[in-house]
Amino acid sequence: MILRPALFAAALATACFLPAGLQAADSTRCADVVEEHLEELPLAEGEVKSVRIIERVNIADDFGPEIFGVDAWVRLNSCSGWLVINMTAKCFVRQSYTRGDCRVEGLSNY
Repeated sequence: MILRPALFAAALATACFLPAGLQAADSTRCADVVEEHLEELPLAEGEVKSVRIIERVNIADDFGPEIFGVDAWVRLNSCSGWLVINMTAKCFVRQSYTRGDCRVEGLSNY
């Protein structure tokens, strides 16, 4: 799948809701890595509906790094769940998985 830059930017800018209990700040951190990773997955052309990148921030100011990691929550046109791309604070992809009724070949579903 090839995401054209304008389409990816539009998907990235589209607001969508996060699962309850997830608190973090919207970001563009790791956007290029997210785009590259989406291109590697077996998704149909135009399958990405929206992308929301969330930094998992440290609320205990005195201990640990400021940002623990980054998650990209991707809404697909074919389902009502999510494709999640879990990354380190330096944008290394740790894992990708789906949630709800979303399925992507080769990825676990939780």
